[in-house]
Amino acid sequence: MSYRMEDRKKGYMGTIVSGTELAQIANKIYALQYKEVEPCKVDNFLLIELKEKTIWDEHKVALVCTEGVGWEQDIYGTIPVPTNVGEYGIYNGRVHISVEVIKACTTGEKVDIAEYVRVFGDRLDNNVHIWQSAMNKPKQLVDNN
Repeated sequence: MSYRMEDRKKGYMGTIVSGTELAQIANKIYALQYKEVEPCKVDNFLLIELKEKTIWDEHKVALVCTEGVGWEQDIYGTIPVPTNVGEYGIYNGRVHISVEVIKACTTGEKVDIAEYVRVFGDRLDNNVHIWQSAMNKPKQLVDNN
């Protein structure tokens, strides 16, 4: 079976978050916690808004990588940001960064999650579908099926 980005539902938008800016923050956090630490790297992520709301009646958010793996906002208003992400979304560290600080690291570039997550088999397509079902339904949904 061939997997094509064109077959995914479109209209579920997020905003790119600068991995370079997140890495600067993560490296400062690591430096405070450990005596000697190698500088970490952080990939760009897609920041998406979820249907679920916080106790303050604000929509929760999540960071999603190009594998479709994601990390949701916790009850403390932080997201565990993965560092040194490798293949298949596997990472070797994480730091909790507040949603407000993460939002300050956005680039302003809007991207559809269907286009952000790469194409490679059922797993990634399922990841896209799972996130889309957790997001607010877009005003203009493009269904290619």
